[in-house]
Amino acid sequence: MVRESNFHKFQILIIHFLYELLMEETKGQQSLHRFLQFGIYLTVILDIFFFIYAPKLIASAVSQHYGLTRLVRGMSRMFIYQSPLNSKLFTLLLICLVSVGTLSRKKKDLNPINSIVYPLAAGVLVLFGGIWFFGRDDPVIGLMVSWPELIYCFCAVTGTILIHIAMDNVSKLISSKLGKDKWNVEEESFMQTVKPKTGPYVVNIPTLFYYKGKVRRGYISLENLFRGTLLCGVPGSGKSFGVVMPVIRQMIASGFTMCLYDLKYPDLGKVAYYHYLLAKQKGKCRGYGFHVVNLNDPARSRRINPLKRAYLQTLADASETAEALVEALKKGDKGGGSDQFFTQSAVNFLAACIYFFSKYRGGMYSSLPHVLAFLNLSYQEIFGALFSEPELSSLLSPFVTAYKAGAFEQLEGQVGTLKIFISRMATKETYWVFSGDDCELKISDPKNPAILVLANDPSTQSINSACLSVVVNRITRLINTRGNLPIGLVIDEAPSLYIHRIDVLVAQARSNLSAVLLGLQELPMLRQQYGKETAETITAIMGNVLSGSVRNKETLEWLERLFGKVKQEGESLSIDRNKTSLSLSEKLEPLIPAGKIASLKAGEMVGILAADAVEEFTGKYETTAVNCRINLDMDAIRKEEAAYRDLPVYYDFGGRMEDVLLQNFNRITLEVQQVVKQFTPEATPQPSGNRASRGTRQGA
Repeated sequence: MVRESNFHKFQILIIHFLYELLMEETKGQQSLHRFLQFGIYLTVILDIFFFIYAPKLIASAVSQHYGLTRLVRGMSRMFIYQSPLNSKLFTLLLICLVSVGTLSRKKKDLNPINSIVYPLAAGVLVLFGGIWFFGRDDPVIGLMVSWPELIYCFCAVTGTILIHIAMDNVSKLISSKLGKDKWNVEEESFMQTVKPKTGPYVVNIPTLFYYKGKVRRGYISLENLFRGTLLCGVPGSGKSFGVVMPVIRQMIASGFTMCLYDLKYPDLGKVAYYHYLLAKQKGKCRGYGFHVVNLNDPARSRRINPLKRAYLQTLADASETAEALVEALKKGDKGGGSDQFFTQSAVNFLAACIYFFSKYRGGMYSSLPHVLAFLNLSYQEIFGALFSEPELSSLLSPFVTAYKAGAFEQLEGQVGTLKIFISRMATKETYWVFSGDDCELKISDPKNPAILVLANDPSTQSINSACLSVVVNRITRLINTRGNLPIGLVIDEAPSLYIHRIDVLVAQARSNLSAVLLGLQELPMLRQQYGKETAETITAIMGNVLSGSVRNKETLEWLERLFGKVKQEGESLSIDRNKTSLSLSEKLEPLIPAGKIASLKAGEMVGILAADAVEEFTGKYETTAVNCRINLDMDAIRKEEAAYRDLPVYYDFGGRMEDVLLQNFNRITLEVQQVVKQFTPEATPQPSGNRASRGTRQGA
């Protein structure tokens, strides 16, 4: 115990001794520094004495008595006193040396311009400017000096003081980035692609990005288009202009076929048509057709038949088509339990109707308008025709008992909602557009390649979207096979159009050369249309993700996690009267924080891209993220817009469009009635108050 106590006392003595030694060293340094500061002004006094007073004092007899002559002669041998310029340079050098050891209290808000640059420049100018007044012969005004000599003395003193103050202020500066990068721009900036990628299926969008204090030119290089692209951004963030339009331009120039959904037709349609004609002029896109499906303007629309016999070879094909249409009508309402039962009943019922017409007389009346007209008949007429097809017996088994028992209320509950929703699609424009067969829907077929524009309008979006979903769902099934030309499926404002099993298409897109681009505003809109599970699958399998400004918390958090984290330097500054301590640290922080994504301006994009495999593996991680501003050639775009042409007119109705459409509507309705008359429905009891009348026709 005694030894431990003595050892503890010894440790205290050692620490005390070192502290006293350090304090003595600090006091010694302070004394030396004060002496050197005094030396600065001593050199100024000696300068004035030697060059102003010494010549006059030597001439007097007093100088011999006090030894001034010997002193002046000794000083004259020194280099610094051979001229006033040398003396001033020595004073300046001494100030610089002394200022190196100055320990001043740091000032956080010190302005270097006002506190250092201006005083230093003025001090140097005054100090060396005083030499101009040296050696002038003017009468003495007092104190043995003339006016020029007095000004010389004033300049020597004032210039030295100004320079000394400026150099002392240098030590008050804080050599730290603390407070200088308020928004952490430097730490969150990173190097991006500066050269465009080359390849037959690459899209390069020019950009500007910031890195290491400089705005640089770069590119968003979508070199893996077939791995899917998801584009997010609130309205006005620049999705269509900055990304969708450049993708359309470059895809068509590369020989892609295309299915383009244009919610605000003809904004995107005009771009596609212009570049289609441009590619034709350059000898590209040979044999390609250009088609538009437009329910609002039948004269500018091709007539198509997504339900023709060639597309419905089996009952499974009909069931798939029916399921897609029912889901489009439901708008992503993913229910369960009894709701799911009635949904499946509606799918089976619609599939039976579709398959019946695909089989009847070799598919002579297999079209969407005929199915719509058929669904507007009574239950007796509908089921009388459907039961005539033996292949539909298993599919219709849930309805047989209710139909034979006359339980029309039960039938109404099973398929009544379907009839209500689908009746909205039965317009004369729909009947016209979907009752012809002007073009093949397998637009990526090397035999019949084409660019197809699906035109929509926000004012009629709810009806048109359901009809167009039938088209796009047929296209996705046809193009999802091998041996096709590369095709771009560009769906801007994707939540307004239901695409059945789009996740399956994206998952198999690389093998079938299908490049899918889905544009949307926020992730909840995707979940609302497709349901939670499907929406999560879509976002999980997309290889390229680009986003403008978004506001939804879920979208922001998803994007922030997607971009990952990066090591960023942090600083901690402690200012004391005698010293300043600076601590540096590193920690992982988000590469692009959610707040930065939410505050992006129009045309600014963040994202992460799917990269190709590298030839040599180094083990080093390189991000494929982008944080940039789209930098398109606006002059070239303005010239392009001035050269846009109106989209083609496919039918000339001669001013009788309403009559022609109405005649077509009545013809289809009559054809369906004639088909139904050939089948005699089974005798069914007619209970009083039955609701069979609800199935009355909606005639021409």
